[in-house]
Amino acid sequence: MKGPPGVRIEDAYVQLLPIGKQKCHTIDPIRDISFQLFTRYNPLQPTQLRIGDDRALAESHFNFSEPTVLFFHAFFESSQATPATLIRTAYTHRGDHNILLVNAQRLEAGPWYLTASKNTMVVGQYTAEFIDYLVSRGLYLPSLHLTGLSLGAQMAGVCGQSVKSGRIQRITGMDPAGPLFRKWPKSLKLDASDAEFVDVIHTDAGIFGYPTPIGHVDFWPNQGISPQPGCTIPEVKRRSPDSILEPFFCSHWRSYQFFAESVINPYAFADAVSCDNWEDYTSGKCSPEERPISRMGLYVDWRARGNYYLRTNTESPFSKT
Repeated sequence: MKGPPGVRIEDAYVQLLPIGKQKCHTIDPIRDISFQLFTRYNPLQPTQLRIGDDRALAESHFNFSEPTVLFFHAFFESSQATPATLIRTAYTHRGDHNILLVNAQRLEAGPWYLTASKNTMVVGQYTAEFIDYLVSRGLYLPSLHLTGLSLGAQMAGVCGQSVKSGRIQRITGMDPAGPLFRKWPKSLKLDASDAEFVDVIHTDAGIFGYPTPIGHVDFWPNQGISPQPGCTIPEVKRRSPDSILEPFFCSHWRSYQFFAESVINPYAFADAVSCDNWEDYTSGKCSPEERPISRMGLYVDWRARGNYYLRTNTESPFSKT
């Protein structure tokens, strides 16, 4: 059965009609939600895995002795969009992970944000079933790291709550979606109870991103708000004169760009310092010699708690360390 017609605009997928899985709970594992595996042995061409498909899993390059990262894409996007591609490329460059990309393009299509937001519960819960299936086939659950951008970060939270085979060890939220979610219950969004350790990178707080701390540790590069360095309208227009989306989402997208950089460079963003607020940070009241510091991104200090602040460069490499 074909779904509503859609069209792609840059990385965005726009659909004529929304698909509300609150009304139709049956998931088509090919059309609605799929899981694409990349490894160092297939860095460009994915293997599609499905719940219960033991043959596909056995014939894939999934290595149960290596760590696994699972990435949830954002509203308007898919597993083929730039954010998922950059995250996947960063990990395949390392060569020591199974990389799973969740693809729910039809359920997260624009411009239907309300429907897409409600679908985060369906995507998160279905992915939890997939994780439970992998655990039943040999996945060591503590080796799994859930990550997500925007709505994808909220999906990761729902997924963490819903896994039945054990406790998710870590979730990284990249600028978790803000609109609607502040008033929604914890069951629909990411918070510190969803995993043993939840770290969050805020870059567009109060606009597309969630405005308040929600993790065990929350990072606020450049105060965590728009515009991020390099994301003013004139800067974006000079860099990408033909882009329709980047002027709106540049700051929001910085979150995944920062994280991807940290995957490749273990010394990146090592100057994040614990502080109560941006004003105290910028006035020098939170000295790295006197306050806890942590790297932001993949190599975060799991002991870190509270709010951490840092500055970044205007373009890649973004880390100042």
